[in-house]
Amino acid sequence: MFWIAVGCTFLFPLYWMVTMSLKSKSEAYDNPFGVPFSLDWLNFSEALSKYHFYTYFENSLIYTVGTIVITLATGSMLAYCLSRMQWKFNSAVLFYVSMGLIVPIEVVVIPLFQLVKALHIKNSYLGLILPYSGFAIASCVLMLYAFLRSLPKELEEAACIDGANVYQTYIRIIFPIVMPALVTQCVLIFIRIWNEFPLAFIIASKDQFRPLTVGLLGFFVNVGVTDWGLIGASMLLSSLPMIIVYLVGNEKIENALTAGAILK
Repeated sequence: MFWIAVGCTFLFPLYWMVTMSLKSKSEAYDNPFGVPFSLDWLNFSEALSKYHFYTYFENSLIYTVGTIVITLATGSMLAYCLSRMQWKFNSAVLFYVSMGLIVPIEVVVIPLFQLVKALHIKNSYLGLILPYSGFAIASCVLMLYAFLRSLPKELEEAACIDGANVYQTYIRIIFPIVMPALVTQCVLIFIRIWNEFPLAFIIASKDQFRPLTVGLLGFFVNVGVTDWGLIGASMLLSSLPMIIVYLVGNEKIENALTAGAILK
């Protein structure tokens, strides 16, 4: 019974957001927490017309997909080198990558802003994709490192006997095997980047490069607190892709949380 009550506390914001998006302006004040008496679907069409949803959605999708591609491409290769090859600075690089888990974005936001500005990529897609990838690569490398350490060495030996080089071994043999771990990372990175706000608010100052989270803030400022039905509809539209991805990949997230348990 206790855990049911705890689960309800987590589900209540989603319930409030859905019910509020279906209420008229007057009913949102008269019945803020109850089930709507009549469904007002005009909130969604009005939110799409007033709230630049398609522009912000496209930007969020570009940031998310770009971060996933860069992080998985570089992180998987680095994890493969650290887990399957013996070289001089192996332990030092692994320790350096591990330190990335304890450095929050807020700590380095000022020097990061100066670096992005010096590289002339502020108010561009790369201005957010590159920092996002840098902060996401640590968890990606460590999770894939733990996954790759569990694979037998005979895989590379058999590939070497067949005449495959390092790149062919990785692409044709290792990459398909670690595909479940890569899918897990896709889900985790998607949820993290889709909900990211502080860095996007600082670097993407122009409206044409703002993601959904920053655009939603500007929409709230313009609308104010006079139309909660419209606010609820815009919040639901912005959260819907992340909710769908989580529902599809929640089992993958559970696997990701236990993958680091075998890290040595």
